[in-house]
Amino acid sequence: MFQLLILALLNLSFNIPINVFPAGTMINLLLPVNIILIILAIISITFMNNSFKHMEQEMENQIRIENLEHLKELLQTMRSQRHDFNHHLQTVYGFLSVNAYEEAKNYLEESFTEISMINEIIRSDNPGLNALLFVKSGEMERHGIKFLVSIRTSVKLPLKISELNTIVGNLLDNAVQKLIITPVESSIVELEAYRQGNLFILKVTDNGPLINDHDRDKLFISGFTTKKGGQGLGLFNASQLLKKYRGEIQVKSEEGLTTIEISLPYKKESANEHS
Repeated sequence: MFQLLILALLNLSFNIPINVFPAGTMINLLLPVNIILIILAIISITFMNNSFKHMEQEMENQIRIENLEHLKELLQTMRSQRHDFNHHLQTVYGFLSVNAYEEAKNYLEESFTEISMINEIIRSDNPGLNALLFVKSGEMERHGIKFLVSIRTSVKLPLKISELNTIVGNLLDNAVQKLIITPVESSIVELEAYRQGNLFILKVTDNGPLINDHDRDKLFISGFTTKKGGQGLGLFNASQLLKKYRGEIQVKSEEGLTTIEISLPYKKESANEHS
């Protein structure tokens, strides 16, 4: 507001006719006043630029923090799996020691099915995204949420891996948190990615509570949240990153399903790739 007032006064002072004031009165003050206003205007513009840079730095720091959390979760998941692997190995060894070959076979088949489900998720051409989906699949499994993934196109996009994971991670977190706060029977989160012309389309769908029209219009406003204790920054950060790369985001919530869809232009070198 202060910056706008300075600019308004500066504009007004330049447009005051000289003959408005009698000779020897305020006309003598216009030049020094204009100089002061120009200095204040420059200071104000500089301050505004610094404020925008500070906001960008804050967003980048938030992205770094979120990606660090993803890495911590991945390490924790890997440690947990290594610990579980020892138990599986000991169990199979126990079955074989007592000649329970059929039981050992069934146990291995069951374990292999779980491994196959994880491998089904990790199949995009983006290692960073694969790591994120691996972590999120473990989180959803702990909460009894079925995670379906269908990636039918290249994930070679103009944005950084950390930025892509921020967008996808926030969309998945939003769906998971809804289902944790208000559980439903047979909770499901589905991630789908495919190509449409030169656009990369990614959809995250959940069968949690629907979002009413009033809240849907505010989902991407900084600070808005429907969750107790939430900061309201996840979807806002995702939408800001999408704007940076000329992407779009849409929300559809009806017939028992909520879908958040993003669209992003591919890299130029990916223009001739097929889905």
